[in-house]
Order: sequence, then structure tokens, then C-alpha cells
Amino acid sequence: MFKLITCIAAEDKAQDTVQSLDANFGLQAVISHFARGLGRSSITPSTQGLGQQTEKTIFSVLVPTKQADEIFEHMYHTADLHRPHGGIIYVTPIKQSIISPNVDDAYIAQQTEVDSKAMEPSLAK
Repeated sequence: MFKLITCIAAEDKAQDTVQSLDANFGLQAVISHFARGLGRSSITPSTQGLGQQTEKTIFSVLVPTKQADEIFEHMYHTADLHRPHGGIIYVTPIKQSIISPNVDDAYIAQQTEVDSKAMEPSLAK
């Protein structure tokens, strides 16, 4: 079984966290994307109601269930999520998944050739 750990953290902390996952746990496959949002509260009265714009990186990693707690704790501290407005992290249990085998270049070339032949118009009269 596996668990998917998703972390929403500050841009500068995300890269360090991803690199530390590789160095400490050998995890090299991470899904990552960028997000920008607008907060609902503002600190100063002059900008009340405008909100604060923030930028975060969202990244997810699939880990074995046995290592999930250890990796979760590592990500929590490395990304500085214990600080105010540091971000959030959560775990999703994965009940079923399909892991594709490593596909070599020859197989990809063969499939591309088959697909392109199937798309050619028929010359039969």
C-alpha cells in the first residue's frame, strides 16, 4: 500500500524540501505545480478588504505506507510548515494504483510508427 503526501509550501522552501527527499529517502518522482492566491484578511487598515497575495508551490509524493509518517514529519520540518502561514500538508491513502513499467525508446518509436500508419488515409479503391 501507498500514501500520497501533498504539501503546500512557500516557493523557496519547496525546492529545498524536494531535494532533501531525494537525498534522505531516495524519492526522485515528485508532482509539483505553482499556485497564486489572495488572502481574505489584511493587516493594515488602508488595505482592509483587498487581501494579501501569496505564491505557493504544491507538490505531492507517493510513498510506501511504512515510511509515510517519517517522510511526513521530514517534509513538515524541512518546509517550515510549523511557522505561521508556512503552508499545509496532508496525507491521502491510496487503495489502488497502476504502476507502468519502464518503457524504452524502441517501444515508444514502435508505437509512434503504428499510430501514424493507422492515421494514414486508405488508398484502396
